[in-house]
Amino acid sequence: MKDFRDKSRNPRFNRNEPKSPPRGRPSPPVPAASTSPAPSPQPREYRGAPNRGGAAVNEREIVYGVEPIRELVAAAAASIRVLYVKSGDERRFAPEIDLVRTGGGRVEFADEAGLERLAGLTARHQGIAALMREYEYAPLESILAEKPDPIVLVDGVTDPRNLGALMRSAEGAGVSAIVLARDRTAGVTPAAVKSSSGAWIHLKIARCGNVARTIEQFKEAGYWTAALAPGGATSIYDLDTTRKLAIIVGSEGRGVREIVRKGADFIVDIPMRGKVGSLNVSVAAAVALFEITRRRTTTK
Repeated sequence: MKDFRDKSRNPRFNRNEPKSPPRGRPSPPVPAASTSPAPSPQPREYRGAPNRGGAAVNEREIVYGVEPIRELVAAAAASIRVLYVKSGDERRFAPEIDLVRTGGGRVEFADEAGLERLAGLTARHQGIAALMREYEYAPLESILAEKPDPIVLVDGVTDPRNLGALMRSAEGAGVSAIVLARDRTAGVTPAAVKSSSGAWIHLKIARCGNVARTIEQFKEAGYWTAALAPGGATSIYDLDTTRKLAIIVGSEGRGVREIVRKGADFIVDIPMRGKVGSLNVSVAAAVALFEITRRRTTTK
């Protein structure tokens, strides 16, 4: 398992509790995070579910399972608001407990039924789960100021697992920044974090409201915009990769929207040799981004 703690990327997390609880299963009340580690009082042991009163828990904020939790703690311990550990497993998860407390998080002990109710009856929690803090996105302007190339704009990918896989592929291809549309697009949730296999920690991630305006901002910053879509006029193998590029991907079903097609400089096709007509969005992004990397590497 990689240890990401010594990396330069430091994602931000909102330490303020919501003023009104969202709908969902309730969780224990969470005290304000401390900036310096201190001896923790004896945690309560929950009989049944660790969900009595306090702020509500949304299942999209819960990560569970040994490897996902260890990866999350190693990458960004400060992202965890509450770590839930099965009673009796304190020694087994001692390193994770120490790191979460050091990062300002709270540790609670729960019985088997409590963890099942928190993670879901069909989930394999393996004795540990975590409630994440809300991820704080970077301002789009600060990302554009750094001129990452290529940059990826995601518009309409609603499945967080697809988004996580896309982040994993993008980071593997050398992408350092991603912009997510605010509407009809998944955000940095535990499901996306888990699917990204640690890639999210190395990416600067922004959100944008008006996608058409964002495309114009890319152009103003010197980018040529290329939307991935089956049947596009430009093959990915013919795309001019010497330009500074912003790659745009659309939804899993409908692809890029018409407003994106009209605003993009290129509509880029990935030629298919088999019987199926298109690729999963994360796979299509991987093909395009790795082709761009390959072309740029071989032409140097």
